[in-house]
Amino acid sequence: MKPGDLILVRGTDQLSLDIMKATGGRFSHVAIAVCPIPLSLSDPNENDGIVIEAVMPRVVTRPFHDSILGVDYWEIWSNKTLVDYQRWAIVAAACLYSAEDYGYGKILEQGLDCVFDTALFTEKMPQVRGCPICSMLACLSYNEIGLRLGPEGARSIAPSRAAPYIGIAEFVAGNADYECVAHQ
Repeated sequence: MKPGDLILVRGTDQLSLDIMKATGGRFSHVAIAVCPIPLSLSDPNENDGIVIEAVMPRVVTRPFHDSILGVDYWEIWSNKTLVDYQRWAIVAAACLYSAEDYGYGKILEQGLDCVFDTALFTEKMPQVRGCPICSMLACLSYNEIGLRLGPEGARSIAPSRAAPYIGIAEFVAGNADYECVAHQ
């Protein structure tokens, strides 16, 4: 586990279930690793890592074990081509959003896109001003070093999407530069 790695999560709360139902994806959330997380989580407090993520009501940094409380499943994906300064640049970019309010309007825009099977609301219309949702935080942070997390822009990317769309999960799984380094 390294700074800048992506943590994809399948949540069990109602919003997570609604996100997965609307997108048709396997994951409802994505976070970014800030500092190392052990591959074995038999003792979640031993060498616990820190993640940054956009959750309601704001962007937070917190221990990994708190981030995955009550989730059904998670995977950690690492880009094998990144060097340390790129990893820390991703983390620094994400930290610029620390304590910002959650992007409720962005969830609405993505929800409308899913209901109408379009990218109209996130890509073509004037945007609701505001802060990021989880997938946008990850996408913007990777964009900072010139990398994309899928074919879509940060405004319309989701943690996971059903075909013909591609979410972050589908992008990393289909990209040879990424490997799944841990899951549970």
